[in-house]
Amino acid sequence: MEHVMNFGLLIIGFLFLVKGADFFVSSSSSIARKFHVSPLVIGLTLVAFGTSLPELAVSFVASLTVAPGATADIAMGNVVGSNIVNITLILGLTALARPIKVSQTMHQKEFPYLIFSTVLTLVFSILFQSDSRIVWWEAMLLLLSFVGYVVLMIKTGQKTDDLNTIPLLNMKKAMLILTLGIAGVSIGGYMVTEGAKNIATSILVDLFLMTETKAITLVGLSIVAIGTSLPEMVTSIVAAKKGENEIAFGNLVGSNIFNVLFILGLSGIVTPLGINADVIIDLWIMLGITLLAVFLSVTKGIVSKKEGFLLVFIYTTYFIYIVLRALAIV
Repeated sequence: MEHVMNFGLLIIGFLFLVKGADFFVSSSSSIARKFHVSPLVIGLTLVAFGTSLPELAVSFVASLTVAPGATADIAMGNVVGSNIVNITLILGLTALARPIKVSQTMHQKEFPYLIFSTVLTLVFSILFQSDSRIVWWEAMLLLLSFVGYVVLMIKTGQKTDDLNTIPLLNMKKAMLILTLGIAGVSIGGYMVTEGAKNIATSILVDLFLMTETKAITLVGLSIVAIGTSLPEMVTSIVAAKKGENEIAFGNLVGSNIFNVLFILGLSGIVTPLGINADVIIDLWIMLGITLLAVFLSVTKGIVSKKEGFLLVFIYTTYFIYIVLRALAIV
């Protein structure tokens, strides 16, 4: 009966995610046209932050339950895993749905900040203390870096009048739809994550005899990461199919920056985020994948279907690796 309820959560959660993502794209595009703000900025801020609400909820709550001296396996695994999912699986699937054109402004501002935030997280995770963790002052610096990112987006957001092809909604209706979209993706992401986490944890521990740490880390990096990244996945694919390339890619870049700077920053202020050896490896993988995705984006100014397939293949390989690692096979 418990498994039936968890599967029910998954199905209902998917329905919330799909409709919430559709509301997101429609309302965000309308707001962008109303205020003559670039869709890129909307994607990098409002949409990206909204679709990252499930990661925020999971990691923040997980950080509250970490015992003194223990590693924050769900909190860290969720963020690191989500970023890897975003920049490989979701970007790849989005490119397969429709090749993504990359604007020049992303080359100059967003990509450098994405790389900076990724490197900063890795540095804070392995340096400055005897064990691997993110302590309160490092978390505060992450939050300050996030504030700097938001200020940069607001100050340098380009104006545009080339939004006549986007249907204009009444502002009150657009805000209502946007609110419903945030609620939909947040509730849907939470329901999918909880259902999948409960099923996966019981299976891994009971049937495969994994240690609790290995099981939780694997769940955080895979099931929870994919579950909380579903809003980004649905939003980016829907945006790409509607021709909103800047929202599609900007959403992923903004979400990754939000995840490592704001979510880890806020969680790290609550309690030191201890990091186990497996997650340290994944942090290096996250950096390498981020650099690869940026390289693919800037070389030709487009993420092609062929490159999208490559990114999906990379994530598939990574997923197999973390499963084998959890089973102590590699």
